[in-house]
Amino acid sequence: MTLCELIPALRKASSDQVVAQLAQLIEDWRLDTGTTEDLRQSVERFIGNTWIASTQEHEAVYALWSAFRDECILGRGGMTLNERLHAFDLLEAWDSAPDEESRAAIRRKVDFAASPST
Repeated sequence: MTLCELIPALRKASSDQVVAQLAQLIEDWRLDTGTTEDLRQSVERFIGNTWIASTQEHEAVYALWSAFRDECILGRGGMTLNERLHAFDLLEAWDSAPDEESRAAIRRKVDFAASPST
C-alpha cells in the first residue's frame, strides 16, 4: 500500500469527521518538512487521542494505518530511494524539484541519506 492508496482507503472505511481529519493530516505531511518518523508519530498520537464513533470503523482505520506503517515506514530500511518516493507518493515532487537542495530535502523527508546526485 502506498500513501496515495492509504488516504482514499481511510476515507472509504469511515465517514467519521475524525477519519477525515486523519486523512488530511496524512495528506498534509507530503507538503511539510516532516520525516517518515514524524508521520508515524503524528498519526499514532492522533489515533490514540481521538475517538472514532464506531468500533468497527476504528478497527478498519487502524488496520489500514498499521499495514501502511509496517510496510512503508518500518520497512523502509530495505527500500531504495525510488521505492520510498513511490511509497510516499513523492515521485512527482522529486521529478519537479528545481535544484539539488530541494531533492536533498525530499531525501531527508523519506529518511534517505542525501548523496551528491541520484
